[in-house]
Amino acid sequence: MKCFNCGAEVAPPARFCASCGTSVADPHESTLVLPPEADDQLLRRVRMSLSGEYEVQEELARGGMGIVFRATEVGLQRTVALKVLSPDFGLTGRAVARFKREARTVAELDHPNIVPVYRVGQVGGVLHIAMKFVEGRSLDAIIAAQGALPIPVVVYVLRGVSRAMAYAHERDIVHRDIKAANILIDRDGRVLVSDFGVALRASDVELTVDGTVIGTPAYMSPEQCAGRRAEPQSDQYSLGIVGFHMLTGDLPFHSDTLAGLMQHHFFTSVPDPRLVRDDVPDALCDVLDRALAKSPEERFETTRAMSAAIEAIPFSEGDRLASERSLQALARGETIGPVAARPMPPLPEAPTSPIPVPRHAKRRGARARTARIAAAAAVLLGVSWWIGRPHPATQLTADVARLADSTPDRGASGESSGRTLLVRPVAPAVTGKLRLLTSPTDAEILIDGRRIGVGSVVDRAVAAGARRLRVQAAGYQTFDTLILVPADSTVSLGRITLRGRGPGT
Repeated sequence: MKCFNCGAEVAPPARFCASCGTSVADPHESTLVLPPEADDQLLRRVRMSLSGEYEVQEELARGGMGIVFRATEVGLQRTVALKVLSPDFGLTGRAVARFKREARTVAELDHPNIVPVYRVGQVGGVLHIAMKFVEGRSLDAIIAAQGALPIPVVVYVLRGVSRAMAYAHERDIVHRDIKAANILIDRDGRVLVSDFGVALRASDVELTVDGTVIGTPAYMSPEQCAGRRAEPQSDQYSLGIVGFHMLTGDLPFHSDTLAGLMQHHFFTSVPDPRLVRDDVPDALCDVLDRALAKSPEERFETTRAMSAAIEAIPFSEGDRLASERSLQALARGETIGPVAARPMPPLPEAPTSPIPVPRHAKRRGARARTARIAAAAAVLLGVSWWIGRPHPATQLTADVARLADSTPDRGASGESSGRTLLVRPVAPAVTGKLRLLTSPTDAEILIDGRRIGVGSVVDRAVAAGARRLRVQAAGYQTFDTLILVPADSTVSLGRITLRGRGPGT
C-alpha cells in the first residue's frame, strides 16, 4: 500500500505513513498534525515497527533509558504509556540487558501505589514496555501550580509513596530516582510511583559500576552524589526531599552549578520547614529529619519502619477524605485554597570542602575512592536525551577541576552525618577511550575545546576524568555537556543527533 499523500510505501496493517504522518486508514481523513518530534527517526521507526500492535500518538517524556510515548494498544483499544529504547540511542548489549532487567523488575511489582506494566516486547529492533497511562498530573506539576500543599495532603502522599517503596525494598528493589516528577496523582486522587527506569535489585551487581552517578541531582542522597551504590536508605533521603518540596513549595538546595548542588547534599543541613510555615507537626518534622540524615546509617533501618513512622502521624478519616478531594481537584488542573507560607531563608554558600566518602567506603581502595570523587561532580548520562540542549559546561568543568584539586588538611564533622572521612585525591590513570557517532556526519567533535574527530571517533584516547564534550555543525544546534571518562575504560555514547536550527536562530 502506498501513502496517498507522499507516495511512500506503507506496510499493512499500519495506519500512519512513517514518512509524512498521514493517516492511511481512510483516504478521506485529514493529515495527522505531528509535533516537532515527528521528525525524529526514532518516532518513525517506532510507528513503523509497532503499527500492528500500537498506534503511537505523541511523545510524552524522555528519560535516562528511553522515550515515553502516548499510544493506543490496538487489540484492547486502551491507552498506554509506551516506553521504548532504540538502536539509535546506543543499543549496546549492556543497554539491552539493563532495559530488559528494568522491564522484568517493574513487571514483578504489583502494588496499588505503583504504576503497573502491561507488556514487554521487542519488534523490529525496538525494545518497548507498555505501562498504564495515568490520567492526571505529576506531583511536581501540581507543586509548580499550587505551591506549598496542606499538611493532610503531604501526609497522604508520603503514606502512599512510602508504602510503595517499602513493598519494593522488601523485594530487593531500589528505585534510585524518587522525585516529585515520578509521583503521579490520578483523577481519583490516588498516589502512584512511576518510572522505575533506573530501578535496581540490590543483588544485581553485574550492571552497576561503582563511581557512576545515577539519579536526579536535586533529590539525590549524598552517597548517590558520590557515585556509591544506592540502597533503600537512598530512596528514603529522596522521599525526604519530596516531603520538604510539598511542605514549602520549593526544593531545599539550589546552586548555579551541579558541583555546588552536590556539595549542599554533602554538607548543608536541610532547612527546618517550620521556618517557612507554622503548621508543620513535630512528628512530620521528625520523620523528615531522620530521612534526610547525611549518613545512611542514621536514617530508618528499613523503609517499612519509615512508612510506619509516617502512618503514626495524626491523620483522621476526615483528613483522608479531604486529601482525596484536594488531590482529585489538583489532578484535574484546578487549584485549592493557598497555604500560608513564608519565603525560604537564603542558604549558605555551597561549601568548598572536598567531597566526603561515607565511613563504610574506607575498606575500598584509593583508586575506587578517587573515581567516586570525580563522579560526584559529573553525571554519566545517556547523551541522546540531551540532544541540542545547551549546558553550562564551562563553569561546571571549572568546578570539577577545583573539587579535584582540593586537598584536606584536617578532618571535619557535620551536624547529622557523624565523622566524615575526607580523601586526598590521587592522580588517575592517564587515559580512557571515547567512542561515538554523529548526525550529521560532518559534525565536529571536541573534547575540552580541542577537535578530536569529525563524524565519528572510535576508541579515541582522551584524558581520564571529567571532560567537556562539544559536538557542532553549521546549521545545527550545538550539543555541549560534561562527561566522565573513567581511566582504562571505554565510554560508548552511541549516536549524537543534532537538531536543525529554527528560522532566525
